[in-house]
Amino acid sequence: MLQAGAMYASDGVPVANSVPLGSVCADDTTFEALYNAYRPLLRKIAVRKFNIPRADVDVLVHDVFTTFLAHQERVREIHPYLIGGICNAARDYWRKADREQGIFCNDETCLASPDDALLNSVIETLLVRSALGTLGASCRDALHRFYVEGETATAIAEARSTTQGSILRLLHYCRERARAAYRALHEEH
Repeated sequence: MLQAGAMYASDGVPVANSVPLGSVCADDTTFEALYNAYRPLLRKIAVRKFNIPRADVDVLVHDVFTTFLAHQERVREIHPYLIGGICNAARDYWRKADREQGIFCNDETCLASPDDALLNSVIETLLVRSALGTLGASCRDALHRFYVEGETATAIAEARSTTQGSILRLLHYCRERARAAYRALHEEH
């Protein structure tokens, strides 16, 4: 029968959350009971909440318990520590998986980037840079200050000793030239 206020793992086995932590690993049976009690719960969290492949779940659970063993003197409560540990391990798993997929490779068909999104992004960036390169220094400076640095037309006008209306006309003219250059380069591609 379940007792009120007691800690239970996923399979209903009571877990002594108030056991002095120095005694958790004092004998193998206490640690083994803790491991057996929490392993199903940690696996369930990793699979259901974070969609970790079942083949990789046990490695994450073992890592959480290994970290617990290494730092058990700093752990105040076992239950939140282990739950937080599996959540962090699962998030780290997906961060690493995303980084591995984003790596450039030398193969003709790169398995790390199965779609053309990266290639299209690089092409678009190069087209925009080429289009901006056809503009004069005054246009590039005005567009950079207005769009990248976030300066107002009034601030740019004051720095250039001119009027706000003049800067707004310059920005309009420069945008039109940049669009035309981009369209021309895009059609060539």
